[in-house]
Amino acid sequence: MFRILAAASFAMLATAGQLAAAPAAVPFRIGITAPTVNMLPIWMARDTGLFRAHGLEAEIVVTDGGSRGLAEVGAGRLNEMTVGLSSVLDANSKGGDYRLVASGANTLSLGFFAAKGISAAQLKGKPVGVSSFGSESDTAATFTLRRLGLARTDVTMVETGGTEKRLELLKAGTIAASALNAPVNFMATRDGLPKLVDLANDVPWIFTGMVFSTNYIASNRAAVKNFLKAYVEGIHLALSDEARAKATLAREFKNLTPAILQDTYDDFKLRVPRDATPSRQGAGSMIRELAAQGLRLKSTSIADYIDFSLLEELRSEGFFEATQAKYRVP
Repeated sequence: MFRILAAASFAMLATAGQLAAAPAAVPFRIGITAPTVNMLPIWMARDTGLFRAHGLEAEIVVTDGGSRGLAEVGAGRLNEMTVGLSSVLDANSKGGDYRLVASGANTLSLGFFAAKGISAAQLKGKPVGVSSFGSESDTAATFTLRRLGLARTDVTMVETGGTEKRLELLKAGTIAASALNAPVNFMATRDGLPKLVDLANDVPWIFTGMVFSTNYIASNRAAVKNFLKAYVEGIHLALSDEARAKATLAREFKNLTPAILQDTYDDFKLRVPRDATPSRQGAGSMIRELAAQGLRLKSTSIADYIDFSLLEELRSEGFFEATQAKYRVP
């Protein structure tokens, strides 16, 4: 009897020792510009415990603009910013030192909408809303204006916050036009706002990316790789479990009809790169586009804005093979 009790006591002590030795989850603050469909893998990873499974205690912070979020990363108040490459090009050309390490969308997925009663010919002198200057919505708006034969100086660019806020301002007539991402672009169509230009096409573009400061990557490489593991698993989970993914979208966006919910999920499936690898073609297109818009770039080398090495390490370690075997995403 004593031996049984002693063995049980030893096992309990050993288990307690193992629990005590388990490393605590690392606090990890994730910035997003605004709720959009591109945030789905992050929400899935948070809600299903994938971040915690990879050693991170994740907190998601809405920054209402990519340039604002990158400034928070630079100040150390955010660990990662989820933002397009435009913001990195802009920030690094102004003295920042950031690297995009993964992509959530390698093509543009926007509609450029106007307030009711406003045509492209009527935009001159009117306010065009962007989340923040230097953000993806800012670059996309300038890109679209050029397609309409207008210069940025022909309109008044105003910072108005995230996509849902811009939709409300369009509906109120406070701004004349804005570029909107899914699902808000589908909501704008439902609300009868005129779409001046459809940018939901195959234009190569790194519309959403995972961005860190170079200092953080150098000193916390393991944490960055763990974030990427959880993020990539979030992609695969969202693709392999449509019901759960759509339930997540329905919770994050309160006013989605079943049709808009399906369109939003289908847009995600169409655009998300399964391995989160940034498009070199998209990066080249954006470097040329921002230079054409007048931005004095730090350089034209992709390596000054994108770090592919972390995903390459995960690939060499067999992570992607294991993830595919686990989720079996086609």
